[in-house]
Amino acid sequence: MVCAIVLLVAPASSWSQSSRPVLERFDLVGHIGFAGGVESADVWAHGSYAYVGSSCGGERRGGAGVRVVDISRPPRPRLVSRLANDVFTRAEDVVVRRVRTASFDGDLAVVGIQACLGSGHEREVRTGLRFFDVTRPAHPALLGSWLLPPGTFGCHEVDLIQRRDGQVLAGCARQMSDQRDAGTGAQVPGGVQLVDATDPARPETRAAWELPLNPSGGVGCLPVQFAHSIRFVNGGLGAYVSYWDAGTVHLDLTNPAAPAVLGVTKLAPPDEDGDNHSLTLANRGRWLVINQEDFSPTACPDRQLGGWGNVWVYDTAGSLVGQFSTRNSRSTRTDGNHTVHNTEVALERQFFSSWYSDGIVWWTMTDRGATRQLGHFVPPATGLFGVPLVWGVYVDHVHHLILASDMGTGLWLVRPRGLRGL
Repeated sequence: MVCAIVLLVAPASSWSQSSRPVLERFDLVGHIGFAGGVESADVWAHGSYAYVGSSCGGERRGGAGVRVVDISRPPRPRLVSRLANDVFTRAEDVVVRRVRTASFDGDLAVVGIQACLGSGHEREVRTGLRFFDVTRPAHPALLGSWLLPPGTFGCHEVDLIQRRDGQVLAGCARQMSDQRDAGTGAQVPGGVQLVDATDPARPETRAAWELPLNPSGGVGCLPVQFAHSIRFVNGGLGAYVSYWDAGTVHLDLTNPAAPAVLGVTKLAPPDEDGDNHSLTLANRGRWLVINQEDFSPTACPDRQLGGWGNVWVYDTAGSLVGQFSTRNSRSTRTDGNHTVHNTEVALERQFFSSWYSDGIVWWTMTDRGATRQLGHFVPPATGLFGVPLVWGVYVDHVHHLILASDMGTGLWLVRPRGLRGL
């Protein structure tokens, strides 16, 4: 997410009385907060463990690691270990997969490591990817690191997959500042890195790729273009890269050393910001669910429309199918952040979106593009920020839960009512 740069946290105002969670068609199952004053970031689950990333905290010291939480008894989640990162760095994004190679057989976690911006140590710390053996989650072991050059701000969003040919690939979308020269603003090569982690103790660069950009092609209140996130598809033979203001790029990774562009889907509606944050697939791979993380509720100079960021659904041919927004994201209210962040999918058409101060939003869509909100969960307005700020969402099929990571209050476990087969 780009919130480390543009996240707005306004006075609590209307949230100040919300000391209880909002539960519309959700049941609260469990919750765990984290001490130390470092906000929570993304969330992943594997087996009976949740993995919650962390950012930098108010003192910009970071170093809180990925919190590993035992959720085998969902009403009583329990912190059991951490995947460590250095002081003055953040470990926001994590993915865990079961892999089996000649070098490693077990559960493998990849963690994106970034510098804490504003710490004064950005040019000293080493950033990139860390690989951990989490076969025993309570006793994780660091296997290896893949490092970016000194002074590089790091891997923002990551992914991990083992292909049918046995190769384990990790993807790194570098932090926004890494993709622009600080002095000239020119594009820096390698905004997306593909790393061979078949031997996670000795990860190697497979490709450094970027989309050639138009220097004046940005729009809206953050008029820049950069690769924000990567998600592997088709068993690692392809990937989608979400490019801020430049579109969603479909890559052919048949040869991962030579990525090839298959197509680009751009946000066509006349919105004031084309802030492509992330993507997931739905409807058996026929729909691209694109999250637009727009932190600008009022109109920008080059556009007339206001409102926060929404979800746009396109088909694989690039045609717009539908759009979903919450009542707050259509407004210009500023007593919180009302833009979408991530969306995950269950049963092909059940969407669960992390929506910052709107919490977790559950919605669905028909073939004709008609969308409908089915429920929402909003954590209490307590913790570090005084407003709900739900960053991550994960569909936990093992325990039939939705996991939500709130920046200020930690990990929440909720269950949608009446949804069978989750």
